[in-house]
Amino acid sequence: MLYILIVLAIVLVEYKIKNYIEENKKLGDHEDILQGKVTIRKHYNKGAFLNFMENKKEIVKTISCVFLGLILLLFALVLPRKGNKLMKFGLSLLLGGAISNVYDRIHRGYVVDYFSINFGKLKNVIFNIADFAIMIGSLLVFIASIFTKDSTINTNDLT
Repeated sequence: MLYILIVLAIVLVEYKIKNYIEENKKLGDHEDILQGKVTIRKHYNKGAFLNFMENKKEIVKTISCVFLGLILLLFALVLPRKGNKLMKFGLSLLLGGAISNVYDRIHRGYVVDYFSINFGKLKNVIFNIADFAIMIGSLLVFIASIFTKDSTINTNDLT
């Protein structure tokens, strides 16, 4: 139940924040917070990561939906098993972030990104919380799959 709550929390928090940004911020405006370490700014990502394939929105949407389905399937297979807490936590983050961004792609036609970190080259990259959940979740799933003895899905479980 905890892992489902994590997914729901990410989706709901992102939904609220993105709607706030959409309603209260203008494209191009920016606001520095946390003593200038973070900048809030509204940006529309019409492609994949870093606007990759922004001119091929339908392909990006289709690929995103396929990956979301695969993550959801893996989550459903891993969740009822005992142990694998790191894998379950990573998949929860990954699934919550993926749902949030895929929802945007389907309903808005773009993903709402809204903050950048003012450090080196990162100041030119605009993120949202879902992006961080996806990055951290992917890393945790990778670590769990390497270091956990029974982190893989047995093909006998699928039949």
